[in-house]
Amino acid sequence: MVDESHAKPGSILEVFLKSFKYGQGTQRFLSHLVIITMDLQAFQYCRLLHPYCIHPSTFEPYFSTKRRSVTTPDHSVLFSWRRNHVLMQVIELGYNIIFTETDVLWLKSPLVNFHPQLELSISCNFVSDGERAYSVQEGGIFFMKANYVTPEFLKHWKLTKVLYPDSNLDESMCATLEIHEELVDIYGFRVHRIDTNHFGGFCQRYDGMLEDAYTIHANCCDDLKNKVHDLRIVLDDWIRLRNRVSKNNATEKTALRWPQKCTQHSALKFSQRIHI
Repeated sequence: MVDESHAKPGSILEVFLKSFKYGQGTQRFLSHLVIITMDLQAFQYCRLLHPYCIHPSTFEPYFSTKRRSVTTPDHSVLFSWRRNHVLMQVIELGYNIIFTETDVLWLKSPLVNFHPQLELSISCNFVSDGERAYSVQEGGIFFMKANYVTPEFLKHWKLTKVLYPDSNLDESMCATLEIHEELVDIYGFRVHRIDTNHFGGFCQRYDGMLEDAYTIHANCCDDLKNKVHDLRIVLDDWIRLRNRVSKNNATEKTALRWPQKCTQHSALKFSQRIHI
């Protein structure tokens, strides 16, 4: 899902689509990738880059509120709930979904990480700033299976927000799974937790991440321009790594040159990782 801040010349959408071109076994997914645009400007630019862009009028009831940059905290919450509405509609049509954020680079086909029978396959991390503050970080990509359980779970999640609009309920899928374990159990909503090293991100960087990761998420970074800058470096390093591998010259782990600009905006840099 993209709005005008994501889909314009030099934007994160360009880097996102480029990763499919240079990823390992990812080119074929472009024929199945549907980009949902949240405004007319995003739709028009999206069509210049990709053939499967959904016009904002398709989901207009969910996109009708005043739009601001997706990077602002308030709009981030609104964006999450727009996403959840769309997920529920597509799931009710009987389609399985791989949902990916646009600030995720696809380096290798992630299909091997998804469980074909369980309702949700996702990577979740607890991250700490070293004091008392904790948050749950997603890998920016998850697989959701269409069956009778999944839409009922999503409906209850939506109803909770309607009944308690001022609650501190986190909008992320990972936080919901952690905070509302009883809801997961009641609906029999089965979750496959993916190794966080496979769906990497800026919150948990280490040398050799490029060799291990199937995707890289520009999390722990609030500024879109900084995300674009650092993701371009990630993609360049990935292309260099693939070239070395093709020449049988990849004996050492790749030292990371990123994040660079994103570190200035991340209070969770080099944070502790706790698997849930």
